Amino acid sequence: MSYNSELLCTKFLAPAKVALIALIYVYCSHEIQTRSRVTLLMLLLKWTDGKDTCLSLFGLSDFKDHLSDLPCVDGRSAYDMLLLKLYDIGSMDDLCSLINDIDSDFFKVSNNSGNIAVSSTSVVGHFLRRSYVEFKAMEFDERVDLWKAFATFRSYGDNEMTIASLHKPEIQRVFSPKDSFAIEDVTKMFEFQIEYMQKQGCSLPVSMVETLDKILAHSFRTPSSIYYIRFLHGWRCGDYQEAFENLHRYFDYTMHHNDKIFYQYALLNLAILQADFNCLEEAVWAIQETIKTARENKDNICLNFSLSWLYHFQKSHPRECPPPASSDNATVQFLKVKAKETGMVNLQSVVYLSEAKAMIMSGGNATLIFESIMKSAYMNASINLLESVGAQFLVQATFWSRLGISNLGKFYTDGFLDLFQDSSFVEDVVKIACRSAYTLVNCGRYDDALKVLSDIERTASRSLRIHQIWVTYKTLIMFKRAIRNERMNEVEALSKRLNSMPGVTEDCRLDINFAQIEYYTRCGNTELALTLSSQYLDSSVADDLDLYNQLVYMMQYSRIMLASIGTTCFLYRDVNGFQLLGRPLRGYTLLMRCMSIAEKSSLVPAIMEALCMICEIFNSIKSHQQVLAILDATIPYIVECENAELLGKAYYETAKAIIGASDLLEAVVGGQERDAEEVRGKIMHAIRYAKLAYAEHEKLEDVSRMLDISSMLARLYHIVGPDYTDDRDCTAMQNMSLRQMRSEARRSGMLTVT
Repeated sequence: MSYNSELLCTKFLAPAKVALIALIYVYCSHEIQTRSRVTLLMLLLKWTDGKDTCLSLFGLSDFKDHLSDLPCVDGRSAYDMLLLKLYDIGSMDDLCSLINDIDSDFFKVSNNSGNIAVSSTSVVGHFLRRSYVEFKAMEFDERVDLWKAFATFRSYGDNEMTIASLHKPEIQRVFSPKDSFAIEDVTKMFEFQIEYMQKQGCSLPVSMVETLDKILAHSFRTPSSIYYIRFLHGWRCGDYQEAFENLHRYFDYTMHHNDKIFYQYALLNLAILQADFNCLEEAVWAIQETIKTARENKDNICLNFSLSWLYHFQKSHPRECPPPASSDNATVQFLKVKAKETGMVNLQSVVYLSEAKAMIMSGGNATLIFESIMKSAYMNASINLLESVGAQFLVQATFWSRLGISNLGKFYTDGFLDLFQDSSFVEDVVKIACRSAYTLVNCGRYDDALKVLSDIERTASRSLRIHQIWVTYKTLIMFKRAIRNERMNEVEALSKRLNSMPGVTEDCRLDINFAQIEYYTRCGNTELALTLSSQYLDSSVADDLDLYNQLVYMMQYSRIMLASIGTTCFLYRDVNGFQLLGRPLRGYTLLMRCMSIAEKSSLVPAIMEALCMICEIFNSIKSHQQVLAILDATIPYIVECENAELLGKAYYETAKAIIGASDLLEAVVGGQERDAEEVRGKIMHAIRYAKLAYAEHEKLEDVSRMLDISSMLARLYHIVGPDYTDDRDCTAMQNMSLRQMRSEARRSGMLTVT
C-alpha cells in the first residue's frame, strides 16, 4: 500500500487483517477444492502467526498473488471468493457483525457436523480471539476509522469486480482516502529492519527514512526500536553524535518500560560503537563495565559474549588494552566451558574459530588448527549458522595459504563470494573480497584484482568504516603496481594517501608497511628502509603480533641489509673458500633463524622466501652447486605458493647458478677451450630459466627486474653464437624499450626520497 497524506494507526486490527478474517470464513465454508485446502491452510498459518509477515501492510494485490491459483469447487479462484466475502461487508454494521460473530461461527460446536470450525488453541484460533478482543476494546470513533480504511482498502479491487456478479449498489465507496497500519506490525517491521542493518552493515536509504518518519508522525505510540534503527543508521553513516544520542534514547526508553535490566547491553553496544570510531580507551572502559554489570545481573549470555569480544579486541589492539588477567589459552578454555554450560552453540563456534586463529598467529600445530576449524564448521552446520561462514572461510583460506597451498585458500575465498555472499555479514564479504584481490596481485593479475573490488563497491558503500577498508585496499593495489612500474610521481601521491587513511585494519597496515619499505628500497633510500623495517620488527615482537608477519619483517630487514652494500664487498677467501663479513653475515644469520622458526610452524611461504634469499647469498659466494640442489627441491613448492615475485626470483637464481656452476662466462672470456656443444647446452639451459623468470616478473610489470633479466639474456645470446642473432636482436630491442620506459617513469616524478 502506498502511504498518503493521512494515515490510520491502530494497535492491532487493520483492513488487511479484516480481509484475513474473511479468508478464514472462506476456508471454513468448504468451497475450496480439496487439493488446494492444504496450500490455503499453510498460507493462513503463515499470515496469522505473523513472525515473518507485516500483515497490516498487505494490499489486495498481495492476496491476489497468493490466492489466484487456488481453485474452488465452482470454478472460481480463492481470490474471487475472498472478494465476494469482502463485498458482502456493505456497512459498518456488517463489519461489526463479522468480528462479533467470531466466537459463535468458529469456536462453538456446529449443529450440522458436531465439530468446531477452528480450535481456540491453534495459531489461527489465537489470531481470531486476539482480533475479537482488540475490536471489543476499540472506541466508536476508532471503529469508524477502521471501517473507512477498510472501504478504501477494498476499493482497490473495484476494477476486478463484474457488474453482473459482484456489484453491490448499496455499498458507498466515497470515503476520505486513508491508509492504515497496526503498531504491532510496524514494530515487527522495525525489528526486521534492525536485523537487516546488522547483517548487511548498511544505512537506511532516503526513501525508507521518509517512510518511517511519516509512519511515526501518525503513530499514537513511538516504538523503542526506532531509536535503535536511528542508532544503526548514524553508526553506518559515520555520524558519531547521532549514533551516541539515539543509543542512549533507546536504552533509556527500554529500561523505563521493561522490568528486565538492559544496562549491560547498552554498555556493550557503546563499546562496539567506540571501537568502530577508534575511541579505543573509551571502548575498553565500556566493555569492562559491561562485564561487571553482566556479572552482577547474572546475565551469562551477555557476559560470555563480552568476554569473547574483549579477547578479540585485546588481540587486535594490544597497546590500548590493559594486560589480561589470564593467558590467551586460559581465556579460550574458559569461554569454551561457559559456552557449553549455557548451550550457546554460536559462541562455541566463535571460540573454536578464535582458538584456530590464535594458533595460526602463534605458529601452532597444523593438525590442532585444522581440528579447531572443523569443530567450528560443525557447530555452524548444526544450527545452520550461515552468518559465521565468512569468518570460518577466511580462517581456512589463511590456514591453507600458510601451508603453501594457495590454490586451496583461493578456492575458499572464491567459493564464499559465489555461494554465501548474500547470507553473510557485509564486513566479512568485503574482507574476503579484499583478501582475494590482494592474492591476485601477488600473481600479477592487477586488473582482475581491481575487478573483484569493483564488483563489491556497492556492497562496501553501505557503511563508512567498511568503505574505508575497501578504499584502502584499492589504493594499496594501485600503490604496489605503481612501485613496480616505477611511476614515482604516482607512488608518492598514493603513499601520502595511504598514510592518511583512517581506521586501517591490522592486516592491511602490515601490507602497507611492506609496500612502503619496498618503495624506499627501490628509491635508493636504504637507510630509511632499514630503519623503518627495524622499527616495525621491534613493534611486532613487542605487541606479539602474527608470527608469520614477524618473520616477513625479519626477512625484509635481512634483504635490505644485503642489498644496501652488496655481499661481494664483504667477502674474503681462506682455505675454506669465500666467507661473509659484516652485514651480510648478520643478514644470513637472521635468514637461517627465520627458516628454522618457519619450519617448526609449517609456514611454507616463509621457508621458500628465506631459501631464495639464501640462494642469492650462495650465488654471491660462488656456492652454485648448493643453489642448484636447493632450488631443484623447492621450486615445486614455490609454484604452489602462487607468488610470481618469489617464483621469478627462484628461476633467476637458478639461471645464475647454472652459469656459475659451469664457469661458462669465465671460460668464454678467458679463451679456454671447451666443448662447444656442452657450452651451448649449458647456456641454453640457463636461458630457459631466465625466460621463465622474465615471464613471472612481466606478469608483475616489474620494470627493474625485467631489465636485469633482459640484460642477462642479451649477454647469453651474444655468447651462444650467430645461430641466435634474431633472439639477441629482439632481446636488445626489448632491453632498450625497458630502459626508455623506466627513464620516462622516473622523469615523471622524484626518484629519491627527501
